[in-house]
Amino acid sequence: MEGRTITLPVALTATNSKELLRECRRTLYKEPLNLDGSSLTRMDYSGDAFFALLADLSEKTGNKLTLAHFNEEIKAQLRALKKEKIPKKVKTGYSNFLEALGAKTIVIAKEVAEVFILLNMSIYWMICGPFDKGRSKFGGTAKQVFMLGTEATGICFLMVALICFTMALQSSFMLKAVGGGSYLASGLGYLIFAEISPLLTTIILAGRSGSSIAAEIANMSVCEEIKAIKTMAISPVQYLVVPRFIAMTICTPILAFCAGIAGCLAGFLIGYFFFDISFANYFQSIRDGIPPILFLKSTVKSIAFGWLVTLISCNKGLNAEGGAEAVGLATTSSVVVSISAIIVADCAFSFIFY
Repeated sequence: MEGRTITLPVALTATNSKELLRECRRTLYKEPLNLDGSSLTRMDYSGDAFFALLADLSEKTGNKLTLAHFNEEIKAQLRALKKEKIPKKVKTGYSNFLEALGAKTIVIAKEVAEVFILLNMSIYWMICGPFDKGRSKFGGTAKQVFMLGTEATGICFLMVALICFTMALQSSFMLKAVGGGSYLASGLGYLIFAEISPLLTTIILAGRSGSSIAAEIANMSVCEEIKAIKTMAISPVQYLVVPRFIAMTICTPILAFCAGIAGCLAGFLIGYFFFDISFANYFQSIRDGIPPILFLKSTVKSIAFGWLVTLISCNKGLNAEGGAEAVGLATTSSVVVSISAIIVADCAFSFIFY
């Protein structure tokens, strides 16, 4: 008989099968293997695994595995063994660019629809909720105003003031060259209240307050606290989203306006030291150069941007699934998507307002 012959023991159990399997595997890697089962009368689950592993190795190496002189009971046990095929890993990538683009478009459309639904539910609970007799009384709006708005005052004022100071400094060189120093105040003031203060303030809030909203709600989602709230017949939107929605509606326009004033004060330093513009003349130029309707447009933009930050952050938090990693992903995603949505909305407002 071709190859090596190994005689199996009387009983093939977990005690002796490991060493015997090692010897048989070494043989199968080199040459065909013949197993003599004339002495074998009993084997347990480890015996089943022994023959299954050798059969698989024989198929891979191409060396023949031969079984001889087994009794009928052992043969019946071996016939009952089934070879389970491990399914191949499903390819999760995309075959071409159009397929990837279509899948991404579907994801974006789904998120837009979820944010729009959340907006409708928030407005409903904000307006109609107080008239619902069966509602539970919830507080927390004042706390959210403090956490999301008041505590962000310092960083908003500082960032807007520094950027306006830099813009005024860079603009002063060109204005001084053409003798247009008197236009610094009116031009800078218009730009601050039309664009810089609402845009920059909400971007800062997206990174500071939006991430806080997403992390807090996402942590509640992964800990199944959201399911507990639903079990008590309480709307998560009413309990979690609406207080934050109202707080951002109140805080964002106020922060944007006050940050704009801080930016104008930073620009005054450039006007005073470079063009000898007095405090009264500087702010008189700002007053003359800014139409009153601009403040209304700036307020509308600030509120819309604040809504985007709140709704996107809440939606990311409510849809978080998994563990601690999901909280981090929801937080990061909320900041990125919020800033992107703010910039897209700002472009749309530019076509509508100006």
